[in-house]
Amino acid sequence: MSLSSADIAHLEAVLAQGKKPKVVFTDAAGQVAGRTGKVVALDPAGVDDFVQVAFGSDELSFSAAELRLPVPGEGARRTAPRQRAAAPTGPGLLPDDAPEAKAPVTEPAPKPVVSERKTVTEPAPSAPEPVVKKKAARPRAQAAKHPELTVTLTYEDGEWSVAAARGARTVVKGAKVAHTNALTMCQASGSDEVNEVVSEVVEKIRSEAAEEAARLRRQLEEAEARLAELK
Repeated sequence: MSLSSADIAHLEAVLAQGKKPKVVFTDAAGQVAGRTGKVVALDPAGVDDFVQVAFGSDELSFSAAELRLPVPGEGARRTAPRQRAAAPTGPGLLPDDAPEAKAPVTEPAPKPVVSERKTVTEPAPSAPEPVVKKKAARPRAQAAKHPELTVTLTYEDGEWSVAAARGARTVVKGAKVAHTNALTMCQASGSDEVNEVVSEVVEKIRSEAAEEAARLRRQLEEAEARLAELK
């Protein structure tokens, strides 16, 4: 057995009341299996160890498979009250003050010493607490508050632009970037693959610029020729 979704909801409700609910370690917890602890915090949005449990002098994080809720009455001591045997009574017994019931005694018989023994449950000698090695809890809460920042550099229609997103939310979209600055950003990555792709883009830009320059020169020559005809 392990913690189900309903069990986790129950633990959240108890923690919300300021209480620390008890849980039992399952076989998946290793050496501490069968022992009990108290939940001090939990993060249901976590992936692995999201239940923080205090037991003994330790306080570690566990997964749902390593814990379960205690069954009713589990861990409670059941000690049946010791009852004394009732003194035998019945019609065959005579009162002590009846003279006919007393037998002649030449020497008083010694009174038996009756010692009342009480059952005392002594705690078993405590074994040294096993050392449980758990991986350190990851700062999930901090990661959730500060999602990763993604920056994307794009070249399209002869222009460079940059976009930035924090987690699933877009922070910057389509900001223009100068050609020189874009090349500097790509070279700063230190990646041969990126430099190879950027070189192809730069070569395409040069080719397009050369074609545009040639077209403009032809147009200029045609315009100068018409001008010369009009003189």
